[in-house]
Amino acid sequence: MNYFSIKNCTQSYATFSFMSNGRIVENAPVCGLTLKKAGSMRFRWNEKNPLRDKALKEISQQVSGLSSIEIAPVELIHSQLVFKADSEKDVHNLQGDGIISNQKNFMPVVTVADCMPLYIYDKKTGAYGIVHSGWKGTGICVKAINQMKNEYGTNIEDVCVILGPHIRNCCYIVNEERAEYFSRNFSASSVSKLEEGGKCYCGGRGLKIDWDNGEGQLYRLSLEEANLADLKKTGIPSENITICQDCTCCNLVFGSNRRETAEGTAFTVQAAWILG
Repeated sequence: MNYFSIKNCTQSYATFSFMSNGRIVENAPVCGLTLKKAGSMRFRWNEKNPLRDKALKEISQQVSGLSSIEIAPVELIHSQLVFKADSEKDVHNLQGDGIISNQKNFMPVVTVADCMPLYIYDKKTGAYGIVHSGWKGTGICVKAINQMKNEYGTNIEDVCVILGPHIRNCCYIVNEERAEYFSRNFSASSVSKLEEGGKCYCGGRGLKIDWDNGEGQLYRLSLEEANLADLKKTGIPSENITICQDCTCCNLVFGSNRRETAEGTAFTVQAAWILG
C-alpha cells in the first residue's frame, strides 16, 4: 500500500498521483479535489453554479497547460451507475456516480462531501476513471474496473487505484443496521463498536457530532476497509493501491457534510476530478 496526506496546501485544490511500489506512476492522469476554500462545487443539471464553472476551467488550464479542456460532469445519485464517456455529450444530463474513459485532455468530474472519491488508472491501456462512493454506492469502484475490462481490455494487474480524502471511522458513526450491512457485504473489519455512549468529538476539537442514527448500539464505519476488502477480491496488487489518510470531517481544509452540518452551516460540496 501507498499512503499520503494533504498538508499545507495553499491552493484552492489539491492534486495527487497514482503510485506503484512507492513510486509515482509516470505519464498517468492527474487526480485532484477542490478544497473548502474553493467554495461549493454543488452540481445539478438544472442549476447554474458559475463559481464551479470558473474554478474547474481554471484548474483544467493550470494542470494541463492548455487553454481548453473538455470537462465532463455527472450528477450524483448515490448509486453504482458508471458511464463510459469519450466526450461531455456522452454524460450530458445523465445521473450516476462514475465515469470511465481513455480520452486525452479530458476531465471527468464527480462531487463529494465526506463520501470517498476513487480514482482508477490502467497503466497499460491508458484507460482511467473516477467514481463517487458513499455508503450506498460502496462497490462502485470494482464495477468501474469491470467495465474497463469490458471496454478497454484492462487487466487487473495493471490497475492502480487511489482512495481519496473521505470521512474516516474517527468521525463516521452509523447504526447497527448499516454496520451489519457492511460487515456482511464487505468486511467485518470495516466496523467496530462505538465507545463512550455513542458520542463522536470531531478531530478532538470538541465539536460533538450527534447524527440521527436511531436506537441501539452505534458503530464506527471505515469506508477505507470496506473498499479495500472489495478491491482485494479482484486481485489488484496491493502495491498499486494508494490511500489518503486525511479525514474530511477532522481536517478543516475539506468540506464536510457531517462537520459543517453540526456547526449549523451549509456544507461545502467538493469536486473530485481526473485529467487524462
